[in-house]
Amino acid sequence: MSISERQNDILDIIKNLDISPTMYQNAIEKYNHLTTYLEQHGYAVTMYPQGSFALGTVVRPIHKGDDASYDLDFIYQVSSSKKSTTPKELRDEVEAVLRDSHLYDDRLVVNDECFTIEYADIGGIGFSIDIVPATAEDEGKKLQLKSESPHPELIDDSIAIPKSENSRYSWLTNNPKGYKSWFTSINGPYAALNRDEVRKTIFAQNTSLYNSVEDVPSDLERSPVQRVIQILKCHRNVYYSKLPEGKELKPISAIIGTLVTQVAEKQSPTTGTFELLQCVLSELRVYSEQLTSDQSVFKQAHPGKTLLTREGRNWVLRNPANPEDNLADSWNKNPRIAPTFFKWLACVYGDLISSLTLSDDEFRTRVAGALGDKQVRHVWGKKYEKVPTSTFTASSQTKPWRNQ
Repeated sequence: MSISERQNDILDIIKNLDISPTMYQNAIEKYNHLTTYLEQHGYAVTMYPQGSFALGTVVRPIHKGDDASYDLDFIYQVSSSKKSTTPKELRDEVEAVLRDSHLYDDRLVVNDECFTIEYADIGGIGFSIDIVPATAEDEGKKLQLKSESPHPELIDDSIAIPKSENSRYSWLTNNPKGYKSWFTSINGPYAALNRDEVRKTIFAQNTSLYNSVEDVPSDLERSPVQRVIQILKCHRNVYYSKLPEGKELKPISAIIGTLVTQVAEKQSPTTGTFELLQCVLSELRVYSEQLTSDQSVFKQAHPGKTLLTREGRNWVLRNPANPEDNLADSWNKNPRIAPTFFKWLACVYGDLISSLTLSDDEFRTRVAGALGDKQVRHVWGKKYEKVPTSTFTASSQTKPWRNQ
């Protein structure tokens, strides 16, 4: 098998874990129904997706070795100002609205950071919507953030969300709209390159959903940037599920998405998925030197390498849309997270780059271990499996009839 065929086969596994057009349409219908319910009950709110659903990097997670439900994140932004309410009052208001509905009350799960509405499975796959209450950040705070940000044009979309700590709530600045704008500015040229071909493929596979290519939602398009993020998230899910403390050590998706997008910004939009994946892994491998090198030594050895830095002993990865948000903050609380992260990236390289030149059965074994044996069997069938060598020998043959 050629390397390009193997790469396409790996992508088929990732596509199988992506949200399907049917599931996407169902999620949009549920989201619109929720918005309509709020409007009919007199609540002036704006709801919009954030995270992987907004960025087009959804990957179905695994739970104890099995496929889990999709978790789709939405912001519930009220029209009232931050000064007119408290974080606790906002949470209570949102919960009360959802409790008032018999449709949502039975499905509602209350968490510290969000409210989760769980829906029934569709085709054996379930999904839930996480709702994060929010209000617009005040203008004074925005001015401060603009003065600190390398991307001040993104700050106007900043919001404030309730943050829970020891059952006490305070305001936390967030900016999912700004982050999406930053991501789109870099991903856009990649997505535009083969857009017509991608849309035609989606339409051809879903003619029962769409009347024409023009009806295909742009949110279903996937660029090499989005695919690389999905590949890494899928590998991460499997890799960390095998570690004793994997849940505590697993890097958040925002770290993966930010680093991949920053690397992609320096590449040509003509860069293919696996070429970009190799660029990302090679670039980030350099930053592992900061595990043992003083920051001044690292800077001298690698001038211009500023994607992931250390300030003193602290790891720093700034959210492009919020200078106060250090995405790597958890790395400074648990010293095992950073070394495990770089060890994981080395495994990604071996499993999905180096394995492309192995024998068929070795390639299949590596990918199955990396992305899940269940997924490989489901998507590939018996492809790349080693054909057993016959053990048929003369001594085991049935004797000729004349000797019986």
